[in-house]
Amino acid sequence: MKFTINPAVFGNTFALPSVVADKYLKIATHTQLKVLLFFMRNISDGIEPQKISDALSLPIAEVEDALLFWQQRDILVGEAEKNEEAKKVTINSTLPSRADVIKRGLEDKQLMFLLREAQLKFGRNLKQNESQLLVSLYDDYGMDSSVILLLLQYAVREGKCNLSFVKRTAASWLSAGVETVIDAERLITESAKQNLAWSVVQSAFGIERRKPSTKELELSNLWVNEWKISADLLKAAYDACIDSKTKLSFAYVAKIIESWHKDGITSPEQINAKKQSSKPQGKSNYAGYDLDLFEKMLNND
Repeated sequence: MKFTINPAVFGNTFALPSVVADKYLKIATHTQLKVLLFFMRNISDGIEPQKISDALSLPIAEVEDALLFWQQRDILVGEAEKNEEAKKVTINSTLPSRADVIKRGLEDKQLMFLLREAQLKFGRNLKQNESQLLVSLYDDYGMDSSVILLLLQYAVREGKCNLSFVKRTAASWLSAGVETVIDAERLITESAKQNLAWSVVQSAFGIERRKPSTKELELSNLWVNEWKISADLLKAAYDACIDSKTKLSFAYVAKIIESWHKDGITSPEQINAKKQSSKPQGKSNYAGYDLDLFEKMLNND
């Protein structure tokens, strides 16, 4: 029997590279062909592997393998995943000259206003390198004058009216994508909450006054601001760590607090209650946490 194409089906078609039939029809598996056909038919929808998996009732691993097969044969092109992290901005050490600062101040009334307001906020005349930095932030990095003024106000409030603080904070804000005063105020608020969380942890752990590491700040924020761990429970976790390690280990404390958080423990009293309830099972030295377990968890990280 001979077959011909039904002309009616040409009313709704999609393109398929001829090389697929000419070169790969014999070597491609049925799964690889099904995945490619579905992909080409729905290409305008921004196809993801999970969508193909659901539509064809195929394991996600097989779908990904099939897509890789066609990518390796130049039928498909893999798009690099977008980097969600903001690009880190570094303030250039090359600043505009004194003459350029004067020239730009005369040319741009908004910039002149910014420089005058900066002097008022600092309560003194700006140093040359300070005015150069402000002009650079405004001209070279596109920071809005209101955002720069908020930055200076923040520096004054923190008692850090110096070039290094302004420069470091500006770089941090630019890296975070700050464009408006609202964006900047949000970062200031978040920073204040993180610093407050660190002070709570610092007090509970008896740590001397010092600047926390990035990880310490992240953990403090997680414990105090997100998980709402009380100072008393932090102190209990610290004591448990010292009992086992004889010295403070943030990683070890983190495992203890994480375990308590998962168990819904919110106070030292609950730990004591667990201690009492465990006595009939013969664990007279139970302390509300399994030190051996935490040690294993820590070593597995």
